[in-house]
Order: sequence, then C-alpha cells, then structure tokens
Amino acid sequence: MGLKHWMGGIRGKLIGIFVVIKVVPLLLLAILAWSMAQKLGETVSGQAGAMAESMLATIKEVGDEATGDAIKALDDRAREGIERLTTDTARAVASFLYDRDSDVLQAAQVEPAEAAYKAFLLHRTRMLYRHGAWKLSEDQKRWEPAAPEAWDEALAADPAQAQADNAKAFSARPPEYVGHGEKRPLFIEMSFVDLQGREKVKVTQGDLTSRELRDVSRPAETFLKAERYWPALRKLKPGEIYVSEVIGAYVGSRVIGPYLPASAEKAGIEFKPEESAYAGTENPVGRPFRAIVRWATPVVRGGAVVGYVTLALDHDHIRQFTDRISPTDTRYTPINDAIVGNYAFMWDHRSRAISHPRDYFIPGYDPATGDPVTPWLDQSLYEAWQASGKSSREFLETAPAFDNQSLKKKPAGALVKAGTVALDCRYLNFSPQCAGWNQLTEKGGSGSFVIFFSGLWKLTTAAAIPYYTGQYGESRRGFGFVTIGANVDDFHRAATESAKRIGLTIAERDKTFQGQRAGLLEAIEHNLAQTAAALSLSTILMVVLVIVVAIWMAQFITRRITNMIHGLGRFQEGDLSHRLEVKSDDEMGQLARSFNSMADEVQLSFKRSEEARARAEEANKLKSDFLANMSHELRTPLNGILGYSELLQLDLADPEQQEFAATIHSSGQHLLDIVNDLLDLAKIEAGRIELKWQAQDVASLATEIVNTHRAHALAKGLTLELTMAEGIPASIDMDVQRVRQILNNLLNNAIKFTDNGGIGVNVRQEGNRLAFAVSDSGRGIPAEAHEHIFEKFRQLDQFVTREQGGTGLGLALARELAHMLSGDLIVESRVGEGSTFTLFLPVDGQPS
Repeated sequence: MGLKHWMGGIRGKLIGIFVVIKVVPLLLLAILAWSMAQKLGETVSGQAGAMAESMLATIKEVGDEATGDAIKALDDRAREGIERLTTDTARAVASFLYDRDSDVLQAAQVEPAEAAYKAFLLHRTRMLYRHGAWKLSEDQKRWEPAAPEAWDEALAADPAQAQADNAKAFSARPPEYVGHGEKRPLFIEMSFVDLQGREKVKVTQGDLTSRELRDVSRPAETFLKAERYWPALRKLKPGEIYVSEVIGAYVGSRVIGPYLPASAEKAGIEFKPEESAYAGTENPVGRPFRAIVRWATPVVRGGAVVGYVTLALDHDHIRQFTDRISPTDTRYTPINDAIVGNYAFMWDHRSRAISHPRDYFIPGYDPATGDPVTPWLDQSLYEAWQASGKSSREFLETAPAFDNQSLKKKPAGALVKAGTVALDCRYLNFSPQCAGWNQLTEKGGSGSFVIFFSGLWKLTTAAAIPYYTGQYGESRRGFGFVTIGANVDDFHRAATESAKRIGLTIAERDKTFQGQRAGLLEAIEHNLAQTAAALSLSTILMVVLVIVVAIWMAQFITRRITNMIHGLGRFQEGDLSHRLEVKSDDEMGQLARSFNSMADEVQLSFKRSEEARARAEEANKLKSDFLANMSHELRTPLNGILGYSELLQLDLADPEQQEFAATIHSSGQHLLDIVNDLLDLAKIEAGRIELKWQAQDVASLATEIVNTHRAHALAKGLTLELTMAEGIPASIDMDVQRVRQILNNLLNNAIKFTDNGGIGVNVRQEGNRLAFAVSDSGRGIPAEAHEHIFEKFRQLDQFVTREQGGTGLGLALARELAHMLSGDLIVESRVGEGSTFTLFLPVDGQPS
C-alpha cells in the first residue's frame, strides 16, 4: 500500500507539473481579462460611491462640528448666565439682610411700648407669592393644578406690530408669572427685653410665635425651646447687632420623591400628604417649613443700655429669593419641580439647608426638646453614631466634616424610614457636591461644576452670600451660600435637535445612494458572468488535452522508479544484504550506486554497535562480580574498627576520649551501611541475591519495626504511631530480612527529614496486595523529583542535604528489593505537607 501510494503521489505530481506548465498561462490570461473587466466595474462603482460617501462624511463632519460648537457655546453661555443669576441672587439676599440691620437699629430708637411697636411694624411688609390649589390626577399617579396657572400670552407685545427697523429677531414675553401675590409682614414678632432677660413688651403678627411675655434667659421659654441668644445679647455694645440662625420646627417625610398613594403604600404608611412636608409638585398640599431669624440690638437711653429690642423675621421672605427661580427659559415658576433638576436653594454659613423645594430637607428643631433634629447621614456614619451611645448632637460635634464624600456611599435607610432626612452638608457624605459647594464658597467666592446626580447630569453653581453682621462676620462666606442646579441637557437641547435632523437627512441620502450603487453593481456582474462563461469553455478543452499527455509521460517516468522503491522497501524491512541493480549510468543508475554504498556503511555500523554492546555488558558484569566478591575484604576491617571502638568506649574514662571513640564507631557504622548498600546493589545487578521465603506474622513484624524506631523518633520530639486496618491477613509469605530492610530504610528517612509533627505507619490490604504506608509531616518532595529519588547515587537539594548525609542508594535499593519481592514502592508527596512512601507486597505469597 505504501509503495502504491508513493508511486501514485509521484505520478500525480508529474501530472500536476504538466498541467501547471500548459494550463496555467491560459488560465492566467483568462483570469486577467476577467479581473480587469471586474476591476473596471468596481472602480466605476467604487469611485462613484467614494465621492458620495465623501460628500456625506463632509456634511456629517461639518454638522458634528457645528453641533459641538453650538453645544459648547450654549453650555458656556448657560453656565455663565446661571453663575451670574446665582451671584446676583446671593447679593440680593445679602442686601435684604442688611436692610434688616437698619430696621433693628431704627427699632432701638422706638419707645418700648406696644402702640409704638405696632406702628413700627405696620408698613414693614413685603410681597410673597404662592401657587394655587393642586389635586391628585384621576389615575392618582401625579399631582396637577386644580386650575391652569401660567402667564397670559396676550399681554406680550405683538412682533407683527414692530417697526421695520426693529422687526429682526423681535422677541417679546408677557409679564412674569410667579404665582398669587399677597403682602405679608416682614417681622412676625417685635419685643423689648430688660436687663434680666424678661420680655416687657411684645407685639406678634400671625400665630407662629407666642404672645405671652417670657423670660428669654431660660431657653425653655424661647421659640421652640431652641433659642440660646440671651448670653450673646448681654455681650452686645451699643450699636452692635445680634443675628440668629434660621430656627424652625422640622417637618419630616417618610416618602422621598412624589408623595402618591402608591409611594405611601410602598413606605408602609397611610396616605396623608397634608401631614407630610411640603415638596412642590411632589407634594403641593404638605405642611410647609416655618421659621424665624431673630435680630437684636441694645436699647440705649441716657447713654446707658436699658434693655434690648428684638425683631423676628419671617423666614419665608428669605426663601422667596430662591423658591421662585427656574434656570430655564421659563425663568420663574410658581411651584418648584424638583424632579427635573432645575431649581435653586440656599444654605447657611454652616452648610445646612435653609431653603429647598422639598421642605423635609430643611434642618429644624424638635419643639419638645429644643434640640436640632438628627440630619441625614450616610450608612457608615449612622452606624458609628448608633455605636457611640451618644445623642446625635453630641456625636456630630466631634465627627469630621465633609469626610471623603462620594456617590459610592449609601444613605442611612433607617433615617428614611423614620422620616428624618434633613440636609446638613457637613455630614451628607453620599453627596459629594456638598464638598464642591464648600470649596467654591468657603472664602467668599462662587463658581460651578457638573455632576451626575439623581439620574441627571447637572450643572450646579454656588455663590457666597456677602452678609457679615454679628456671627456671620466670623467667616468669609458670610450668611451662607446660594446654589442653583440645572439639567445640562436643557442647555443645548436646540443644538442636539438640529444634530438629529442633520443625521436623518444624511441617512436618507445614504439610503438613496446605496440603492443606485446596487443597481450598477448588478449590471456589471451580469456582463462579467457572460465573459467568464466564454473563457471557461475554451479553457476546459485545453485542460483535458494537457491532462491526457501528462498521464502518458508520468507513466513512462515512474516505471523505472518502481523497481528502486521495491529494493528500498526490502532494505527497510531488515534485509541488510539486499542491493539495488544498476542498469544505466544516468541519474537513476547513480542513485542506485549511492544507495548500495550507503547500505554497506549501515551494515558495518550495525556490526560495530553489537560488538560494543557486548563489551559493555561484559564490563558491567565484571564490575558487579568484583564488588560482590570483595564483600569479606570490606566488611572484615570495618567490623574490627567497630569492635575496637566499642571496647574503647567501655575502657576509656576521659569523656573527651569517649566522644572520640563514639565518633569512630558512628562513622564506621555509617561506612558499613554504605558498603552493605553498595554490595546489595552489586549482588542484585549480578543476580546473586537469593530470597528466603517464609510465612511471617504481619502484625508482629510491623510492631517490632515500629518499636525499634520509637526511641529515635522520641529523641527528636516526634510521635510514631502504628495503625492496622481491619481484614488484613494474619501472615503472608515474604523474605522477612528484605522487607525489614525496606521498612527500616523508610522509617529512618521519615525521622531524618521530619523536624516536627509525627510519623505514621499504616498497614492495609488493597486488592491482592498488602500495603505498608510510612507517612511523615516533613518538608515534602517536589512533584518533578518523585522519580529521581529512586535513582542510584541521586541526591536532590530539595530532598537531601549534607546535614542529613546519605549516598542516595537507600531508596534505589529499597525499590529494587521491592521489585524482587514481586511488589512495588511508590511515593506521594507535596512540598510543605510531608510524604508517604508505600511498600506493596503480594498477598498470595512468593512468585511461581
């Protein structure tokens, strides 16, 4: 089969050569003609397509650049506009607060009497705006105004009536609609406090504060039990002003976001939106946060301070500066919509919210205790507070502010369930924008940054409120800061819409072009197919003729090769005397002569190899015979040395000389062991070891061998345990001396290479073999060294060191003896976990 296959291969190759020589040029010409025609069609369609695609790409690139530039310009202009709005709002708040300084200084000149105070407050009013009534939608999935609320478009100027010179880009808006306005008193309380802290005169407006005269030196009698201003009043000098922080009762909510029946059910509470905090469009019927800011200054009569006048500002007037702002094209809104992210809010000088679309985010006080309500904390800070056992006020006094704030941190869910989610930026560690606002305003400045928060990319701005009266003069930030958040997508919506329209136009043009190009390609492919058919027919006829000629020539050439291959096959099969017949002087004849010469050399080489192998075997036998025969000559002097060293140990009295004698004895014993191992190996190789089979009690043999080594193990602090499995035979036939020699070697090695732990000997039956397993807790042997340790004279650095000694014969001899006993010796070991050497012996006795 090989010869026929080889000849078939030669014949095929010769045929292939002829085909290549004759047919390929013709095929190349046909392919060239066909490819040129195809290339022409592809070039025409490709150039047309490239021109169209280039035009479309240029349009798209110009559109992308224009859109990008427009987006950047719109974003920059919006950012600048919102930053300016934020700064202007902060300055307006500061101006308003400074006006209140003037009010309290004027109040100090008014005679402390109820009528005079009423007259003072009478005209100090300001317009506040509120939205109309809201209701749940019919599907109860949103809140909606009970009646439409919007500006009156009819009040805007008509662009059609503009003069020709003014008609270009004429833009008109109706009056801004910010809600229903009503005049409200600026101050809800004016009082005169004597030098002992007792209110002597008090005028109140509304029902937020008490009408009773109280002792303000006692915090329990102040507004919400939360005011601690009496010590500060006593330190005031004439003309100096005290201004409090924002003080109001906290209004919580157990629903974050839209307060709807579904969200109340999810929170596990009854749907009572009017009892939860007001939250703009999310809960327009909720309870609003009400608070005061108190101004105070000394009243001087006759050059002496006779008491103090205080004015309690309605906090709603401060909130009006941010509650109506919408940083969009609507500019102002009668109601805040926190969901869309376009709103403004305000923070005090300690970064606590004092104006927010969601009133439950504004920190306040517990009216029952006068203590500030726990602010919203991140989960880790909440857990630390709970573990401290302190009140939140005491705990937060020592907690670090703005501590590694990150969006990766999570809010404390327990505070949400409790409905306590007031925002104190210092401890709102899951809102990193707090740290950004602090950074922008802590030195009195302003600025902005973009952050992804609540599912939106938001531009957030911050500007310090430059009001520095009283305690607010202790920091460059002043009263606090205003922030405005805006949805970034709203800035450049017009540009992105234009980009979408450009993209649709390009897609339509590209679709039309693809259809035209497909038609052109189809026509070209039809013409190419006709050309290819004509070329193929003529080529096939030429190929058939060439193949016939090629087969005839290949048969003629391969006939002579067949005989040569037959002769090579006989030589390959072992007939080294076979030679090829030389019939000519051409290349084939020279090849036959070269083969015959090579065959002569190969035959001679085989003869020399056989002679060298015989000499090597004879030398090895002589070596083994020599070592086996010199047993008596080596052992006799060694036994004499051992005997005299034992006598010296008994006779010598000097300890040092006894130690020398002991060294001689141990060295001689070690040398005798080595000689015995060498002689045993030599006898094995020479075939002179005769095994003495006899029945042996397995348990007694194992116990005897283990007891022999127990003292050695104990001397190293090791345990030595013997376990006998159930069901093992009572006795088996074995050469007891050789089995004892193998097991002694394994136990010696186990003790030698184990520094701590213990040695275990386990005897069990596995099939028709008895296994003696010696396990240790020593250093272990690498897997790649498991077979090398059984080689003669082999010592591995990982296994044997000079400290332990040895020649590397023990395990090699042990395995040879195991094989002679029709058994085996294997190793299982892992570095650092110890080793197990297992001797297997046949249970059925000596081999036949």
